[in-house]
Amino acid sequence: MKQCARCLLMLTKTTLLMALCGLAGCAPRCPIYQGRCPSWLALFSKRCPCPQPLPTQRIVISVEEQTMVTFEDSRPKKRYAVSTSRFGVGDKLHSCLTPLGHLEVTEIIGDGLPKGALLRGRQPTGEILRPNTPGYDAIVTRILRLRGTEPRNARAMQRCIYIHGTTAEKCLKTAVSWGCIRMGSRDIIHLCRWVKPGTRVDIVPGKLPPPEMLPP
Repeated sequence: MKQCARCLLMLTKTTLLMALCGLAGCAPRCPIYQGRCPSWLALFSKRCPCPQPLPTQRIVISVEEQTMVTFEDSRPKKRYAVSTSRFGVGDKLHSCLTPLGHLEVTEIIGDGLPKGALLRGRQPTGEILRPNTPGYDAIVTRILRLRGTEPRNARAMQRCIYIHGTTAEKCLKTAVSWGCIRMGSRDIIHLCRWVKPGTRVDIVPGKLPPPEMLPP
């Protein structure tokens, strides 16, 4: 049966896309194949014309090591020095404790601000502070607002627990904060270029777990 030129063009495009998906090894995810592709097609190239799923982002913070590690699909990506609370861990109202457990990023504040921009009430004041400025122990540069997802950290947002830049960079790797997780300005700028709202944050009391032992 004779087919019109338009139908032939669409058929050719579909066939080409299926071939490219097969050669790319992404056929199991391709909507055209619907999971029914020949297994031998996945033996070819890793280049893919189809939209790829974004990697799963995760932040893990160790209170014992005063260290943060970012993960993509359970693979370690970047390590940062941090400071947690000088008073210990917990989620009691009107305390200065760092909560433990599974939280998530709800908001990124300060995008585009210069390094050292002073933030009060989550608003920039226009003042710029250098690291370790005498007389200042301030929130600067960026804020990641956190929401607790478990009973043991349910008050985290109400208590204004953040990941934020600090002027007291010389105190990083030491538990000296008032409950939040502090970072150097350069580091939190780098982190905020990567992180997205909804990113999971796990704060653990002990050492950083290996990737295969991350909290479920």
